[in-house]
Amino acid sequence: MMLIDSVDSVYRPLFSVRFIHSGFQTLKENFFADGVVIVPDERTQKIFSNYKMNYRFYTNTLTCFMQCAMFNPPTPEPKVPSIKINGDIMLRFLLKSKDDFFGKTYVAVAGSKSVYQFTNKVNNTSGGNVFLSAPVESYVSAKDYYAGTVVQDSGNLYASLTVVKAADNIAISNGSYWKQLQAVEQVVSNADLQDVAVVNADDKCFGVIDMYNSGTANNSYNLFDVSEKLFDPAPVFTIKFESKF
Repeated sequence: MMLIDSVDSVYRPLFSVRFIHSGFQTLKENFFADGVVIVPDERTQKIFSNYKMNYRFYTNTLTCFMQCAMFNPPTPEPKVPSIKINGDIMLRFLLKSKDDFFGKTYVAVAGSKSVYQFTNKVNNTSGGNVFLSAPVESYVSAKDYYAGTVVQDSGNLYASLTVVKAADNIAISNGSYWKQLQAVEQVVSNADLQDVAVVNADDKCFGVIDMYNSGTANNSYNLFDVSEKLFDPAPVFTIKFESKF
């Protein structure tokens, strides 16, 4: 947990995003940050400046923190933002791949047409995890699929090994086009792919994380409580990628 104290202010985590990817970890260490760069977009950088916020991405965790004040001084807890947030805001982080990320990960490389969008406006909780990825999409034979995309069918995950076109009538059981993985888990899938024009990221990236301060799907996704106080501990969200190894 990031905690920076001074005489007049305290910085507290607002939320964290934990990345799971077995291709970037061992029993003793996690090095997901070796495969991905995460940066706030230009608008988010301005929000950070206006509301005294910042972020850190280390090993496999992205943490956003902000300057806080006591809600009822001199009682130290709970904390509220030192600068009140008026209205709705969205924090956007851009995910940019390093050289070996795509080689280790079942994701669609379709940056010119589609981009992955992860957000706290989904509703996908499972096994004690609050996922920012949508529930895994079911396979539909009438759809085209990029190479590397993940879908579910009959209780199992499948990854496309090459481009699959609906017009070719290729069954998901065809091992030349699809690889059967494990039983369904909540991993990044075709459900998270959005049209690049709809997402409208301000820089080239393969994915975005969009975090809203209001309008979330359920209470598990809120960044503040009903009185706009920070949670202690801060909420932790999860994004899990399917490894090729």
